[in-house]
Amino acid sequence: MYYKNNKFDKNRILDNLININWLIIGILVILFIVGCFVIYSASGGSFYPLVEKHIYKFIFSLIVLFFICCINYEFFKSCSYYFYLLSIFLLVFLVFFGTENAGSQRWINLGFFSLQPSEFAKITLILAISKYYSDVTHLGDNSLIKVIIPVLFIVIPFIIIVNQPDLGTSILLLANGISLIIISGISLWFILLGLFIFLISVPVIWSILFDYQKQRILTFINPEGDPLGSGYHIAQSKIAIGSGGFTGKGFMQGSQSQLEFIPEIHTDFVFSVFSEEFGYLGALGIVVLYLFLFIYGLMSCYKALYIYDKLVIFGLTINFFLYFLINISMVIGLVPVVGVPLPIISYGGSSMLAIMISFGIIERININRRLH
Repeated sequence: MYYKNNKFDKNRILDNLININWLIIGILVILFIVGCFVIYSASGGSFYPLVEKHIYKFIFSLIVLFFICCINYEFFKSCSYYFYLLSIFLLVFLVFFGTENAGSQRWINLGFFSLQPSEFAKITLILAISKYYSDVTHLGDNSLIKVIIPVLFIVIPFIIIVNQPDLGTSILLLANGISLIIISGISLWFILLGLFIFLISVPVIWSILFDYQKQRILTFINPEGDPLGSGYHIAQSKIAIGSGGFTGKGFMQGSQSQLEFIPEIHTDFVFSVFSEEFGYLGALGIVVLYLFLFIYGLMSCYKALYIYDKLVIFGLTINFFLYFLINISMVIGLVPVVGVPLPIISYGGSSMLAIMISFGIIERININRRLH
């Protein structure tokens, strides 16, 4: 055991909690509060059931974050492969027993909570790849085995997730895995070879996409091609953001959101709702908060003492940043709509819990560094 007696347990737990970066916790709470207001507005001024559930999910996620901060530091590293195998098991479990919703089979119904295993697969993938590279430091950068194993780690969950179908999560998982492989110090030739393989695989990738996924990409390339069909929603999102002006129309005064012209206003397009009501200043404030968390993650990566710590923090930070970047880019028409929520603000239990777990792990590593 990590602690020898109850007194030592309590003292050590107290030390861990004291050494948490409470500014980061405060920013997460602010984003949560913003989410409550946006969801309340998107619900037409109704607290029940979405805002109420959003509060419960955040409180639970925050408790999990604090719990992770008090866990034995070595626990994550020693169990990294087991966490990965568990996530693969849950993804396979989905294939046979998952709950289908809107044509996708992504959730496991636990009664009180619907779990989306793909959200946690991104975290366990980061842990597994980081553990692998920390174990093979003796291999040279030109070693093929240094690339093959991590690629297999990525391919297995990617194939399962993309066939759920869940294009957004599969892209995030792929990006996380590739970014870790690149910064691990592999040879530049491997990177160039991977880029070449990707380019020649584009026709194959296109052929296996679902029709609605192809349509989203075509709409992104030419949004005016079907303004009343597939391009309608992104057009309404742009109108909402633009009509907010510099200071916004005011809380619950947005015409596009209140009249339900914007799709998925509780999840994917919450930024459109917020921007219409609070304008450029409000949107800028949100972006600054996200960028602060991103920079904090990068600084934590730089200060980390060990290879495993550096890779884990980098992977979790990139995962968080991609959530933010893709969602914002999606609602303003810079990338195709792929169903990626805005961290903490969007309604959704699994994505929120995954983000809070990520910051819990980052804080756990930082606390260990500060105490040692």
